[in-house]
Amino acid sequence: MDIDESAIFSRLTQLEDLPTPVSSWLVETGIDSTDDPAVWVWAFLEQRGVEFATRTRLRSLIREAVGELTGPAYWVYVYFPGAWERDQFT
Repeated sequence: MDIDESAIFSRLTQLEDLPTPVSSWLVETGIDSTDDPAVWVWAFLEQRGVEFATRTRLRSLIREAVGELTGPAYWVYVYFPGAWERDQFT
């Protein structure tokens, strides 16, 4: 199953009531180190020092949203760099 990165990106930008503000998203798809299909999501957080429990809730929301498009066949890896780090990823 081929997954369109732009469809995942679009779905993520539609998420509402996030537990902490996300300034932007970066999405990549491919094969991970265990040869499984995967999606990598970088959610660039607007605030510094976001609590672990808040990041855990956000990670669950992201995985659920991506899973709606990919089904269980894809591993979803989620990272939380700060918005101020965005330039390092372009």
